[in-house]
Amino acid sequence: MMPRIHMQDQVHNRIKELMNETHRHDWDEIFQNIATLTLVTIFLTLGLSW
Repeated sequence: MMPRIHMQDQVHNRIKELMNETHRHDWDEIFQNIATLTLVTIFLTLGLSW
């Protein structure tokens, strides 16, 4: 098992990485989100009209 301090360092390093990241979106991620929302909308519409 890793020592607690080492785990805390890893968490803090990951938080720093996330905070320094620029928010650029891949096209794949955008298309996946659009496809997911479309499917959810279709199934909700079909479910409500059933």
